[in-house]
Amino acid sequence: MEEKYAVSKVIPEGEFNCIWTDAGLVSYKLCDRNYECDACPFDQAMRQKSAPASEAASAGKIRSAALEGNAKSQPKQDTLFEMVRNIFGGPLSRKPAEDRLYSRGHVWMKEVSADVFRLGIDHYAAALIEGVRSVVFPQTGSSSVNGSPCAWVICEDGTLAVQSPVNGIIRSVNPRLMESSALVHLDPYDSGWLNEIRSEEGVPKDSLNSSAIESLSNEQLRRLKQEMLEEFDNRLPAPGVTLLDGGVRPKNLRDVLGPVKYISLLKRLLSDRV
Repeated sequence: MEEKYAVSKVIPEGEFNCIWTDAGLVSYKLCDRNYECDACPFDQAMRQKSAPASEAASAGKIRSAALEGNAKSQPKQDTLFEMVRNIFGGPLSRKPAEDRLYSRGHVWMKEVSADVFRLGIDHYAAALIEGVRSVVFPQTGSSSVNGSPCAWVICEDGTLAVQSPVNGIIRSVNPRLMESSALVHLDPYDSGWLNEIRSEEGVPKDSLNSSAIESLSNEQLRRLKQEMLEEFDNRLPAPGVTLLDGGVRPKNLRDVLGPVKYISLLKRLLSDRV
């Protein structure tokens, strides 16, 4: 007599079925997004292509039930939304250098000798800059005007103007950036400084100390993070091959916003228009 055996699929420990598997519309698929269905291209495709309005409503109920039933048992995973929220974790976890002053456009100023001030980008802005290719400076001996560019950071997707907070004459520029422009991003307070300006006027009276720039930056980055989350919530990742459902997991600010909005956001940050 021929024996019959029940066939079942084994779910790896710590993993969970996709809600479409639970709904019986997909034979087998694991959830790799911690039940963040609204950001899942597979869920979007299933709802748009595979389900009429009545079935889509049912799927929404199934998704809600799955989220409610598994919220306590599912392990914390590195989801796309967590990645977006964590982009600002690095700069916000650091403190600005206390031995210098700051402009609202995220440029630090430090007096290195009588009437000579060294300038650079603070770590809040530097941490968000990706793909630095080169740094371009005005000619040594030229005038530096408060609110005008004292340097240009050339990135893969565009050019960022760094606004000088000091009136004076450009005395020198950082020669190390000619060979290693990435220092602007990697070491903004030390080897990644930009230029030195001789100014009899000194720094502006409205310059910020370390506590003030920290407070300003916390509020600016909070708004930018919310803007990013809203942007990401309203669109799908680009197609690719790194995820099971065909999506590409973003790695940085540029990947989330796209090159045009990424450069626009950085320009707003460096000009205090956030």
